[in-house]
Amino acid sequence: MSKENGLTEIWNQISSTADGDIEIRERTAKAIKEESSSYPTTISVVSALDDLISCFAIGGQVKHYYRYGSYTTCERQRSKFWFALKNGTFFNNEEDETNFNDIGELEKRKKVQEFYKNWLLEDKAKGSSEDVWNERRKPLNSPFKE
Repeated sequence: MSKENGLTEIWNQISSTADGDIEIRERTAKAIKEESSSYPTTISVVSALDDLISCFAIGGQVKHYYRYGSYTTCERQRSKFWFALKNGTFFNNEEDETNFNDIGELEKRKKVQEFYKNWLLEDKAKGSSEDVWNERRKPLNSPFKE
């Protein structure tokens, strides 16, 4: 799925909601535009392994069971780890960011950005609590008094 197709799909889902949700649609569109320009170009194998181990650890399983009522197979973390093994590095070297002479390196960076973009699109498609609750624009004067 290319970037344009993914964003178009999300936009179609957003625009097919009720007409009263125009403000929510505008905020979501703004968030997609802001987030699409700020994806990392490198992925660390070590951090992906840390995420995978913490998911399979007892604490990660207990947290998932508490939140969702079932244990997890850590599919998302496993896919990130395997992607990092194929396209990532073992360190995060910032000095190496300006070396664009290698075509393979540029392709690898594009793949990493696509990976993170797809993660964002999956998260946006799943929805969040913002779909149910309205954001309070004005603070309450005395929130704990009846």
